[in-house]
Amino acid sequence: MKLRMLLIAAFAALIATLAVPSAATAGPADQPVVSVAAQPANATAADNPNAGISGVASQALGPCPYGATYVYTDTYFGGRMFVLYQCRWYSLTNWNGWGSIYNNQTWGAWADIMDRNGNPIRGFSSGVAWEAVDFSPVWYIRMC
Repeated sequence: MKLRMLLIAAFAALIATLAVPSAATAGPADQPVVSVAAQPANATAADNPNAGISGVASQALGPCPYGATYVYTDTYFGGRMFVLYQCRWYSLTNWNGWGSIYNNQTWGAWADIMDRNGNPIRGFSSGVAWEAVDFSPVWYIRMC
């Protein structure tokens, strides 16, 4: 009986230890959210007419296969679509307003939006979609 109680207590201690989050497991999504909001009243499809991502051609809207991050020039996943597959930094050009993003990478992969100095603004874990992101302060997207 004493052995059974000892094993139960050890198991309970193990569960309690695993259930407590630690700073070592914190990811980019735990960073402060800046310029990410619900559909803004002043967002228009004309916010990003000349938007681009260096080295990536935009394409017509279509399905979002698993394994990539999708960046849109309009809110609600509209406008032109950029598909980012590689684990690297991407430079944004002429993003002047609201768009949207969907991280459909493999489980555990991150997509971070970064400011002009390379500081994180917001991180998106795999499976996370935002309908409205103010890309005005965003200069880079870092994936992985």
